[in-house]
Amino acid sequence: MSFDFAEYHNLRTDIQRRKSANVVPVIGRDVVFRETTETTMVDAKEGVKRGANSGSVFIAGQQLSGRGRRGRSFVSAPDAGLWSTFYFTVEEPREALLVSLVAALAISDAFKELFELIVDIKWPNDIQVAGKKISGILPDLVSTDSTLEMYLGIGINIKTPSDLPEEVSAIATSIEKLGLEPPSRERLLANLSFFLETRLMQAKIDSANLILDWKSQLVTLGKRIRLATPGEDVTGLAVDVTAVGELVLELEDGSRSSYMAGDVHTLRIED
Repeated sequence: MSFDFAEYHNLRTDIQRRKSANVVPVIGRDVVFRETTETTMVDAKEGVKRGANSGSVFIAGQQLSGRGRRGRSFVSAPDAGLWSTFYFTVEEPREALLVSLVAALAISDAFKELFELIVDIKWPNDIQVAGKKISGILPDLVSTDSTLEMYLGIGINIKTPSDLPEEVSAIATSIEKLGLEPPSRERLLANLSFFLETRLMQAKIDSANLILDWKSQLVTLGKRIRLATPGEDVTGLAVDVTAVGELVLELEDGSRSSYMAGDVHTLRIED
């Protein structure tokens, strides 16, 4: 479970030169790797306390206590995926609101580049292929007196462990399970870092088209869903998203409401 820093930096520099006019990379410029860790999110926050630069990414071969949304455990088996947390600062609160969208599109861009594969986005931040999750996103914003610090956790399933619990296997997939050639972590991270930087810039200067790109891959729209929010469960038809990625539901009484967070459960017609 090693990481080849020289190979990674060559790949990261190459894609930057080919696609971005030799601009010096910022996102993914510095990489911190641990073979085994509790979570890369904790590693990132501790790294920042020690002086890590904005744009740094913290990765691990295995996470022992990986966490997803709402504190759920996230399976991060040894050498089976890219387990990462990116650290960077943002200038405006609105940019922070768009980070999940940015990450989803960056993952999508990386899959197109590497595999010519179009993925689906399930609101708010799951990446799916044929209805099964292949990647997850966990943003954590920390506001200080002078900066807005973003910690962006991204997990991508490269291989499917043989001992994966059946209940997880039923809803998850991996690059290998799709019959694709698994890339090295170095190549996958180089592509992800580049496209994350590209989409972050788009969020800053052209957020309207960022939303349109994200919306075009959002499979939640047009479906009748039950949304489990921190306050209550609501049922309705997912009809739109707002300019900051909130999900707009048409409720049973015909009114419309927007939601920033929640778990989506697609309902059958008879439900």
